Amino acid sequence: MSATETVCPRTPEAILHALERKPEWLESFQQEWMAAAADFSAEALETVLDKWHPAAIACAVPGHLDEVEDMVRRVDDGDDSDLVFYDDEGLAWSAANERRPDRDRR
Repeated sequence: MSATETVCPRTPEAILHALERKPEWLESFQQEWMAAAADFSAEALETVLDKWHPAAIACAVPGHLDEVEDMVRRVDDGDDSDLVFYDDEGLAWSAANERRPDRDRR
């Protein structure tokens, strides 16, 4: 079992529980799940789980959503000093798109 499965298993029940923190996300998940269920399509249900599982993991990881929401607020307020963003290769970049090799993920 992967670490993400430990935080939030990829089941409808676990996703529902995790998304309770974000009622608007929960409502959207429920609507999409019910629409897929009404089609009697296992593929459509799997697609809904694939779409919403990462959001559920974000909700289930303590402090993760708070950090992301704080970062968005800071960027919206123009306070992007000391923010570091990582690309797919784990390289660190400042908000001004400058390399930060001292912060690269190893």
